[in-house]
Amino acid sequence: MPDRFVPATLIEATARVLKNVIDVQVGTEAWVGRPTGSEEPALGRRLAALFATEYRVYRASEPAVVHSVISYHAKSDEIHIRLGDVNVRTKGTTFGPLRFEYGGVTFSINERLTGRFTILDGEKAVGTGQLGFRSCVIREYPGELEVLFVNLAVGYVIRTLTWEMFG
Repeated sequence: MPDRFVPATLIEATARVLKNVIDVQVGTEAWVGRPTGSEEPALGRRLAALFATEYRVYRASEPAVVHSVISYHAKSDEIHIRLGDVNVRTKGTTFGPLRFEYGGVTFSINERLTGRFTILDGEKAVGTGQLGFRSCVIREYPGELEVLFVNLAVGYVIRTLTWEMFG
């Protein structure tokens, strides 16, 4: 295993509605997001998971360990990401970009009607992305933000699924 982490520089998150999962490809590594409660044997919980807005994310390298928990709150249009003890929450601004704080730095996300977006650290772009039909791609990001951006991509897919269900 190399001493230094090399980012994949491309994150692809895609909802697989019939499987009730979000598949994430980070370079050659596969991650998966599953709705909270979908693993429960009770039929009621499994049916409720079809309309879930909270997902648990697992890495292929550690399939039994919950890596993070991501939820979308439609009423406030916020994505919440829980990475261990770290909580990240996007906040919308009136007619402006989404903002979130991570590692003491405030980032903003400028979205366009075309589905394209740019993630900014102040004036500097630290990632670009594209929303598609039940999918999100993030490119050209620094390696130290990869884990956060993987979870952000999953959050965007959950947001899209929620809008489809309840929009």
